[in-house]
Amino acid sequence: MSTKIIYKIDFEKELNYQQYKIVKEAEKPCLVLAGPGSGKTKVLVYRVCYLLENGVPPSSILLLTFTNKAAKEMIERVKRILGYYPKNLWAGTFHHIGNLLLRIYGKNVGISPNFTILDEEDSIQLIKEVSNRFSEIDEFPPPAKLKEIISFSINKCEELKDVINTDFPEYSCFIPHIEKIYSEYQKKKRKLNAVDYDDLLYYWLKLTKSQDIGTKLSSRFKYILVDEYHDTNKLQGLIIYQMSKVHRNILAVGDDAQSIYSFRGATIDNILEFPKIYPDAKIFYLTINYRSTPEILNLANHIISHNRMQYPKELVSVRKTGVKPVIVKCQDSKDEALFVAQRIFQLLNSGIEPSEIGVLFRSRYQAADLEIELNKLKIPYIVRGGLRFFEQAHIKDIISYFRIIENPNDELSWKRVLLLHDGIGKVTAEKIWKIVSESKDFSELKEKVKGERITKKAKDVFLNLMKIIEKIKDFSEISEGISHIVDCEYGKILKKKYSDYQERLEDIESLKNISKNYKNLRDFLSEVSLQEHFKGENPYLNQPVVLSTIHQAKGLEWRIVFIIGVCHNHFPHPSSLYDIAALEEERRIFYVGVTRAKEDLYITYYLRDYQRPSFSRKSLFIEEIPPSLYEEWVFG
Repeated sequence: MSTKIIYKIDFEKELNYQQYKIVKEAEKPCLVLAGPGSGKTKVLVYRVCYLLENGVPPSSILLLTFTNKAAKEMIERVKRILGYYPKNLWAGTFHHIGNLLLRIYGKNVGISPNFTILDEEDSIQLIKEVSNRFSEIDEFPPPAKLKEIISFSINKCEELKDVINTDFPEYSCFIPHIEKIYSEYQKKKRKLNAVDYDDLLYYWLKLTKSQDIGTKLSSRFKYILVDEYHDTNKLQGLIIYQMSKVHRNILAVGDDAQSIYSFRGATIDNILEFPKIYPDAKIFYLTINYRSTPEILNLANHIISHNRMQYPKELVSVRKTGVKPVIVKCQDSKDEALFVAQRIFQLLNSGIEPSEIGVLFRSRYQAADLEIELNKLKIPYIVRGGLRFFEQAHIKDIISYFRIIENPNDELSWKRVLLLHDGIGKVTAEKIWKIVSESKDFSELKEKVKGERITKKAKDVFLNLMKIIEKIKDFSEISEGISHIVDCEYGKILKKKYSDYQERLEDIESLKNISKNYKNLRDFLSEVSLQEHFKGENPYLNQPVVLSTIHQAKGLEWRIVFIIGVCHNHFPHPSSLYDIAALEEERRIFYVGVTRAKEDLYITYYLRDYQRPSFSRKSLFIEEIPPSLYEEWVFG
């Protein structure tokens, strides 16, 4: 006769019916499709509590999260609910758990337990050392890009050459060189007794496939719980599969509609193919939403319904009826920025706290005009996960060329531009600056440099720089000068220096757009210089408005959300228009943005596009929404 368990917690009372069903019945492989704002973290926390209350030893529970902070917070919640700390429960990121297991079992896969973990910077430096002999090859990927390629190959469980051909086709001609670099990078790590972040997962998977250790590991953890399952990559999916072979108790919590990180190697296939990978899988749904009003959810549900590759579901709000979302038509990106800044100003004056407002965008460059308008109105803001637009290195680089023209005695700008070039270090830059400071004009300067005792390469670089600067002076438009700088040299510098050079080029396009609003160079440079001073005094400094890409905003929420730049050729990203899988991911990004809003949602687009010599129009995603679901405003 079985003894009835007396629980410390009234699970049925503390959870809604969907959550309770999962917490009580999640045995064997289970997939929980958790919509935004539906309490997925609560389900994981209470499932851990339920297992512990039923006598499951903490040491046989493995909780995998995407940040160690999330794992720590979940365990703290378990502690508060149960009244004790679940000692020996395994919780953390995949990399954290991989590290712990390799310290214990690493010798079985050729890893010494006292290995060093290389951080991203260390890894890139090591790749730089082994790839140095190829660095002079024109268009050869920089070390950071090589690291990205290698990481993609490991996390997608694909051959290096296949990853290059599919995801980095511009480097296909360098495949033999990159394979050689990868081989030498691996040897160098072994020699140093070091592993990088990807190795922590690669060798963990290798451990699980080892006959003795694999069974031991799989037996050790009776219950495996995975948060943000939609963000896992192929390698992580295989690790979970191998680790669950003995007991087969997996609780994978995620949302196919929020899978937006394919650019990092995450695959939606892990969640879409879950029933195929685990034929006896049970599927649960969390669709009761505690965050957003019914009007916002009606819009969100309609947006995501256009995706084919998904588990169909509809979010249901528990909140009272609110106002319809607003779609705002603006004349151009400057008008759009003006509308958003003025509307935020009105909201702040009505008593809304700045921290209750989020402004979201598909790509970083889309917020440049808005930053200027917010600064003019002294509205405090932060850019989540990054620098303000004019603080970014590549923007400061371009501005430095123009500062030299406006003020030839600007030492900082001269040195900044000179140091961008290979062949010019601090000593040479100082020598050149000394000549600059002692010369009356550019023609005298050129003659003096020719006679200076510096390398031929440094002279060539400097004389080419002088040509560029002299040419820029001839352009009537600042934007033409920016294009000339990029075309003549900075584009190559950018590509060599940064793995995300394409995004930086988009920022520079946005800078060109901004420059068109100024009649002369002096006004433009003054506006740029003043941007920093607008941070100054205001009563809201410690609780600013948040500006963020939608990717950076995932998991967050605001009372009021603006999604800007929802225009054709900007959102969805133009590269996705002829690829169904990519287009559906773009729609998921839009859905994630919309579901960040709790009460008020503004979606803006504009008709004139300064970045392309043509008229723009509303995004395909707006066109898909029935007019009955929103209000339409016109600005400008």
